[in-house]
Amino acid sequence: MKKLHILMALLALLPLLPARAAGPEEEAVLLPILMYHEVRCSRPGKDSIYPEELEADLRWLQAAGYTAIGMERLIDYVYSGSPLPEKPVILSFDDGCGSCYENVLPLLRRYGTTAVLSVIGESTDEFSQYPETGRCYAHMSWKQLRELAESGLAELQNHSYALHRLQDGAEGCRPLPGESPADYEARLTEDARLLQQRLLEETGQAASTYTYPYGFYTDSSHAILAEMGFRATLTCDFGINRISRDPACLLGLRRICRSHGCDLAALLEEAASFSGLRP
Repeated sequence: MKKLHILMALLALLPLLPARAAGPEEEAVLLPILMYHEVRCSRPGKDSIYPEELEADLRWLQAAGYTAIGMERLIDYVYSGSPLPEKPVILSFDDGCGSCYENVLPLLRRYGTTAVLSVIGESTDEFSQYPETGRCYAHMSWKQLRELAESGLAELQNHSYALHRLQDGAEGCRPLPGESPADYEARLTEDARLLQQRLLEETGQAASTYTYPYGFYTDSSHAILAEMGFRATLTCDFGINRISRDPACLLGLRRICRSHGCDLAALLEEAASFSGLRP
């Protein structure tokens, strides 16, 4: 516990800062992480785009020289010095939506690129037992997720087992009203561990990265998850990341929400400017 409290103190400032390189500026790798949710043919919006928009993104990224990587490759760079492509980008898809199986997987195959899927445990269990593909917000089954993982085109990460909700005082990974720090730590740990166990049972591999539901996190959540063995955490904070060989830069990674009707080039330029980087 002493080690955890020290780490918590060191990480307390992370929510106030972008993920930055600890070494010289010229040694930092600039990494945009695009955040998608639904990719479907109707009802576009903030968290839903058309398949044609995703395909346009993939075409533009390839033409601009970007190479999509997964979290494992990023973590290997930070911890082991494994090389990264000249212009890396991460395509992250939250929630494990059923539309991703229907519309994203074919595009990943067509363009030979990879993605990071952050799945919700209880939703995956529910739709595995009672599949309802016609529902507006359907989720993938474990069988479908295994197919994605085994294809080598998608990497599965932890998006909580049952904390992805806004009801009865619960707001993702935020503490409940009146909850003590010890009880909060126990609840977050138990929930994350449950999905790790389900991932191991269903796919043979646990997640290395924790994706915060709704992007909500606390001063202590980075440290609690790092103590559990997670190497990286993804937020919904806007911006582009500076990646160094310092493992702390992987905690609290920023992302860029890709909403319907956005121009990707303009969005990346805005994120670079917001992060104090040259476009």
